[in-house]
Amino acid sequence: MSVTFKGIPCSQVGLEVMDVERPLFGPFSDSFIKLPKVSGDIVIGDKTEGDLEVRIQFLLEPPPGQSHYDACRALRTYFKSDDKEKLIFAKDSGWAYMAKFVSSDNIERIVEDGIFWATFRCSPDMVPA
Repeated sequence: MSVTFKGIPCSQVGLEVMDVERPLFGPFSDSFIKLPKVSGDIVIGDKTEGDLEVRIQFLLEPPPGQSHYDACRALRTYFKSDDKEKLIFAKDSGWAYMAKFVSSDNIERIVEDGIFWATFRCSPDMVPA
């Protein structure tokens, strides 16, 4: 499996997708109120949906002659953005998440294992790729 972020396939920066955690829905903004002497809660519906948190596990394979440390530093350019950018999964290539990279494992773990999780905050509704 592969992903494209900001129009750049992950393989171009030495990354291979190992696993993906992408929920079907973001958190809903409904409220629940417990009233005395009433079984269950009363739902106050709110049709808005919060952002999704999509996690992708990558394997970093530095190009020949490049250390894992140098490859990690090069990833900053790939993941860094000022706003949400298109995140496209190859198996679902007609649609994109509007995503912003928000976190990853620390550099020491990436260098030691070569595998790391990257977390993206995505708008709840997908857009055409």
